Amino acid sequence: MQLDLTLYETERLRRCLAEALASHAGGADEQLLKNLLEKVVEAESRSIRQRRCPVCRQFFTQAAVGRTGTYCSAACKQKAYRQRRNAWRRQFGPSAST
Repeated sequence: MQLDLTLYETERLRRCLAEALASHAGGADEQLLKNLLEKVVEAESRSIRQRRCPVCRQFFTQAAVGRTGTYCSAACKQKAYRQRRNAWRRQFGPSAST
């Protein structure tokens, strides 16, 4: 059986399992909790994507489902638009002699 969890649900489940493991250290359920925690961490790593913003070159995480984002923030998206617009204007805009 496989659970379909959101990124938030996976993070919360991981934190709960880590707390339970800390409180049951040395108990009979310790190995079971360790196995569950390993599986949740593995599922969490599959559910996110590491991307690099082409503008600021910073890494950002993104959910592995849905449309992929290119920029880390709206500010970087706007900066990229301005750079493209200015490059186009330099190439095709009116010349300085006109």
